[in-house]
This record gives sequence, C-alpha cells and structure tokens, in this order.
Amino acid sequence: ICGSIRDTQSHRSMRWSEKLLLLAAALPCGASFTVPGSRPAVLSRLVTRVPTSAVQMAEQIVVTDGTDSFYSSRLIFQSLHDYGDFSKITALGSSIADAKKMLLSRQARYSGLVDVLEFAEGDAADAFAGANVWLAINADQSTLNEQLSVAQAAGVTRAFLHLSAESCPADTAALEATLTGSPVTCTLMRTGTLSKDGTGGGLLVTPLDEPTCDEVPIEDVFRFIAEAITMPEAEGRYFSLCPSTDASQLKQMRMAGCSRREEVEALLKGVIKASAEEVVDPVKAAAQAEEDSRSEEEKAAKREEELKELMARAKQRGIETQQRLYEEEKAKAEKRAERLSYFQQTQPIEDDDEEDKKDDTDGGSSGGNKPDDKPKKDGDGDDDDDDDRLALV
Repeated sequence: ICGSIRDTQSHRSMRWSEKLLLLAAALPCGASFTVPGSRPAVLSRLVTRVPTSAVQMAEQIVVTDGTDSFYSSRLIFQSLHDYGDFSKITALGSSIADAKKMLLSRQARYSGLVDVLEFAEGDAADAFAGANVWLAINADQSTLNEQLSVAQAAGVTRAFLHLSAESCPADTAALEATLTGSPVTCTLMRTGTLSKDGTGGGLLVTPLDEPTCDEVPIEDVFRFIAEAITMPEAEGRYFSLCPSTDASQLKQMRMAGCSRREEVEALLKGVIKASAEEVVDPVKAAAQAEEDSRSEEEKAAKREEELKELMARAKQRGIETQQRLYEEEKAKAEKRAERLSYFQQTQPIEDDDEEDKKDDTDGGSSGGNKPDDKPKKDGDGDDDDDDDRLALV
C-alpha cells in the first residue's frame, strides 16, 4: 500500500512540460493521450481546406477605352473587381494623372479596388506584359488590328471587344474574319449608346449586323461584360446586346432566385428570345398597300379632307362646351338666388328692435320726461304740510 501511494505521489509531481511534450509526440502519430486521474478525451484533427483561388494564380486584365478617357467607363473597373477574380487590373490610357482622377474614388478605396488597380501609359507592350485578358471599351475599329497584334505578342490569350454604335458597323464580315484568324480568343459585342438612366430592364442578344440598337443602361452592360468575360459561352462570339421591351423572362428568372451570371448564360445560349411578333392583319395590310398605290395629289387631298373634318369636330366640341358652361353658370345663379331668399326669410324682424331702442332713448313710457332725481331744496312743495300741522295745533 505504501509503495502504491509513493508511486501515485511521484506521478502527480510530474511537471506539466513533460506532459505537453508527450502529448505533442503522440498527436502526429494519431495516438490518443489520457491524463491519469481525468476522463479520457477524444482528440479530433482539424482539417483546413486551402481555397482554390489561393492555389491557382488569378488572371490579370488590361482595360482600355477608345475615347481616351475613363470618365464614361469608370464603372467597369468596380464591376470587374466585385464580380470577377483578377489579381491585377491595369488602366491603360494616354495619361496616368487623368486616369487616377477618374478611378480613385471613395468607393474604390473602401471596396479594396485600389489594392489591385494599376495605371499605365505610353507603350502598350509594357502594359500588356504579364496580362492574360484584354478588355476594350468603346473600341476604335481603326486601331483595333494594331492593338490586337500587340496584345498577342505580349501573351494575351483572351480579348473582349466592345463597340458602342447605334447603327451597324460598316464591314462586319471583314471584322469577324480578322478576329477569327487571330490566335487570341476574341469576343465582339456591340451595343447602342450607353445610357446612365434605368437599370434592370430587358436585354436581348441579337446578331452583330442588327440594323439598329437603341440605348442600353450602362450598369447592365458593364455587369454583362463582367460576367461574360469569364464564361466559355461567350468565347468566339460576335453579337449585339440591345434593350428589349419584354422583360418578363428575366423577371421570372429573378423571381425564381437565379443569379445575374445565370441570366447572362441564358442570354448567350439563346434561351431568352424576343417575344412573338404580332400577327399581320390582312385587311390592314391591303389598306396599307392601297394607300401606298395612290398618287401624291390624292394623298394631299385626303390629308386636306381629314384636316377639315378635324376642324369641324373641334368647332362642334367648342360650341357644345360653351353651351354646357352657360347652363352650368345659369343653374349656379339660380341656386344662389334661392339660398339668398331663404336666408332673408329666416332673419329676425328689425322694426321691433328699432322701437325698443327708441323707448330706451326717450325714457320709457313716461311721455319722454325723465324722472328728476335731483334733491329738493328747502321750501319747495312743503307749504301744504305746514298748514296742516298748524290746523291741528
């Protein structure tokens, strides 16, 4: 018994550092360690997964603007940072000072855009060095081939080119042939004029040679670019992004919880299409054809006849309006006269009031003689009383 007590005391006197060393040696081998005198504990190994983005190097992108100013395209940098995965975003222009004035904002500082944003000017080859993607906003068709060659020589493998033109480009076939023959994977997107008003409306992907393309909200266009630039569905595509009056399909996707990236994917795949065209009425079509077949004199005579009819209708409406206003004013006057007569009958008679006022001023019913309230003097009216007293005596 004494021996077991001594063993227990010696075990308890073991230093904590030795216990920690034993525990550290047991953990790598996957063994469990139980401290004497305590409940056995199960040790679990914490597994920390390394994000994929930390293993794979993020891409670097160079952004240019064909207008030589980032004033109208400054929002694209924030969209690329918020919805893309780029380790460096380079703004290539003719002046670094002007680019900083346009891009260094409070939102850029708070969102962390300034940490990945860089500026370059002058030689484009130095700016494209180390970059993987080139984004050209409001691209200039006259210098497009030269810039594409410089980007290709610098090692750029992906190019997204944006054209802002309401009318169709002059020679779309030659432009497509140039981009198709380049080893750089290109995407050419044409839009109408970029507008600052409105967002979240309907969009539609149409052919590049679409005759006209109306104004498109700038926020919707830049969000589309930020998503499509990293999507395989947009690679090697040449199309127009135009507004659509029918936004029902996009609204249904948003109500179902779809993301904006899924909307862009649906647009590129052609899932979202234009609404069905109206059925042509044969009667209206025949009337239109008959009208077109008439001569200019007949059309002028028809317009003059329609103008006369419109003038006659306007004159008749004016007469009817005047008659209606006259009758309304007459009814109002009669109503006012009726109300005035009623009020006069219900008012009290003024003659009694005048007589009461006259009586008050004349001293009442005493014939107009006011009572004499003055004190009497000695000897005034007292002679008869004195005679009576003497007779009694």
